Amino acid sequence: MKILIVTTELGNDGGGMAYSCNRLVETLSANHEVLIAMSNDYPITVAKRNHRKDLYDAIRKECKLKEETDEYKNVDVVIGFGGRFNGYYASLLAEKIKARFILSLRGSDINIVKWNIEDCWYTTETCKKASQIVCLSNEMRENILSLCPSANGKIILIPNEHQGIYHDVCFPNLPNRIVLGTAATHLNEKKGIANMFKMLVEFKKINNIPITLVLVGKIDNELYDEYKQLINYYNIAGNVIFKGYMNRAELHTEMHNWDFYIQGSIAEGHPNSIIECLQNGTAFIESNTGYIAELLNKVVPELQFNSLVPQKMAQKINSLLNVKDKNPLYKKAFEAIEAQSSVSCHKNDWENLLTGTTQIKSFKEINHIVSVGLHDVQGILHDSITTPTTVFKQFVEFISNKGYGLCSMNKYLSMDKNDRKGWIVCTFDDGYKGLVENAEPILSAYGFDATVFICTGLIGLDNTWNNKDATLRRHLDENDLKTLIGKNWEIASHGVTHRNLLKLSDLEIEYELSTSKEYLESLQGYSDSYAYPYGAYNKFIQHSVSKYFKYAFAVSQGGTSLTADSYQLRRYSISEIYQMLEEL
Repeated sequence: MKILIVTTELGNDGGGMAYSCNRLVETLSANHEVLIAMSNDYPITVAKRNHRKDLYDAIRKECKLKEETDEYKNVDVVIGFGGRFNGYYASLLAEKIKARFILSLRGSDINIVKWNIEDCWYTTETCKKASQIVCLSNEMRENILSLCPSANGKIILIPNEHQGIYHDVCFPNLPNRIVLGTAATHLNEKKGIANMFKMLVEFKKINNIPITLVLVGKIDNELYDEYKQLINYYNIAGNVIFKGYMNRAELHTEMHNWDFYIQGSIAEGHPNSIIECLQNGTAFIESNTGYIAELLNKVVPELQFNSLVPQKMAQKINSLLNVKDKNPLYKKAFEAIEAQSSVSCHKNDWENLLTGTTQIKSFKEINHIVSVGLHDVQGILHDSITTPTTVFKQFVEFISNKGYGLCSMNKYLSMDKNDRKGWIVCTFDDGYKGLVENAEPILSAYGFDATVFICTGLIGLDNTWNNKDATLRRHLDENDLKTLIGKNWEIASHGVTHRNLLKLSDLEIEYELSTSKEYLESLQGYSDSYAYPYGAYNKFIQHSVSKYFKYAFAVSQGGTSLTADSYQLRRYSISEIYQMLEEL
C-alpha cells in the first residue's frame, strides 16, 4: 500500500508532533511505502504586496495543490497528521487524487481550536471529509464530537506508542532542595510557563526548601523579555534557569539533574515527555489532560495536578514531596502505560485501520449510558421535586412500549455491553416515601427497578432541612430501604446530610463520603455509586469521591461515557428522554 503522510513537522529532535510523526512513519514503513508531504512547504515564489491581502497565500496554496495532485496521483491512502489547515489541505489532496483520507489529530488541534474561528472552520471541514479520525484521548474524542457531530462513528483512539524499559526514578537534589524542569522545542505558553512562575511564588509560601525551575527550549525574544519581567516582578530570579534548546540526547542527560519533570499545559493529546521521563529514571508531575492523564487518573492520582491554579499546584507538589517512597507510584504508572500502548499494540491498531478490519463504533455505542434523574413520585401536581404519579406511570409505559427498560445502576453494570443498549438507568435523589408507596409498584409491574441516592443521616426524618421545598415529605426509613432492596432496587450514596461538598472542609468531605459508604455496605453489601448533592462538584471533589465510589452522577452537566465521565455522569429529565426516544 502506498501511503502519503501530510504534516508540518517531522524528526526525532523536533517537538512532540514531529517526534510522533517520525515514529508513525517508522511503524508504517515496515509493511508499506510511505511518502511525506509538508503542508507548509510551497513550491513557488509570490510577491506579498498585492492589492488583496489573501492573494499571496491563495496563489501559493493553489499551485501547491496542483503540483502535488500530479506528484502523488498513485497514492492509496492520505493521512493528515495534524488538523487545522494541515488537515484541510490533506483532505483536499486526497479528494483530488481519489485516495482514502484518514485524519490523525494531535491534542491542541482539537482541544483548543474552538477559540479560533479560522482553525475551527478548517478542522470542522476536515472532520467531515475524513473516512476515519484517529485521536489520542477521550478528551479529544469529546471535543471532536462537540465541534463536528457528524464525526460520530468515524473516531478511533490510538495512543502514541510506548517503548523502552522502566528505570527506578531518582531524586538527585532531595531533601536539601528541589529542581523542577520542563522542556519543548519551542518553549511558549502552551507549556504554561508564566503560570509556573506564580506557582513558584506560592510554593515558597508553604515550604522553605529551595526550589528551582529549569526551562529547556527555544524562546522568542519578545516572550523571553516578558518572562524576565515576570520573574523580576515575582522576585524569583534565583529560582528560574533558562537552558536554551537541546536535542533529545542532551535533554535526557539534563533530566538526570531534575527531581521532577513538570507538565503544566492546559491541553494535551498524549505527552511523549511523560514516557521519556519514565524511561529515563526521572519523576514527573502532570496536568490532568490527555491520554496518559486519563489512564493514570485512577491508578496514581498523586502524580497529577487537580487544578492549574498556582496555589493548588504548589500544594500538590508539596504533597508529593511528603510521600516517603515515590518509586512504587512511578512503577505503577509505567506498567499501566506499557499495558495499553506498547509498540505492537500501536502497530496492530494502525494496520487494522489501514486494512479496514477495525470496527469503529458510534461514540454513543462505546460505554455510553443514558440515565434519568428524578426525586419524588406522588400526588397530581408538578414542582421541582415532585413527579405526579400518573405522569410517572405514563413515562414508564412509554419506555416499555418503545422496547426499552428502566433499571438500577448496579443492574446496568452487571449486563453485557450489547444488552445495555436497551436499558435506561433510573435514579431518584434524596429518598422519599413516595418511592416505596408509588414509584416501586409502577416499576415492578413492568419488571423494572431503580437506584435511589439517600442521605444516611436523614433516614426516617422529614425534609425540613430543605427550605426551598414547600411540601413536607418523609424520607424512607430503614424498613422502607429493606423493602426496596427486596425488590432489586439499589440503595446508593447521596452523602450523610445533603450538604454541598464545595462548601465543606476536607475533613467534612471525607466524613460525608466515608460514613455514607460504610452504612450502605452494611445495609446491602456494596456501595459503588454516588450522586453529588445539588449536582455540585469540581476536579478536587471528583478525586475525593473516587477514593470511595466507582461512579458519580451529576445533574444536567457532565457526559455519558462510563470511561471518560465516570465521575460526572449526566442525567436527563423525563422530557429529554421522551425527545430522545421519539426521534428514533
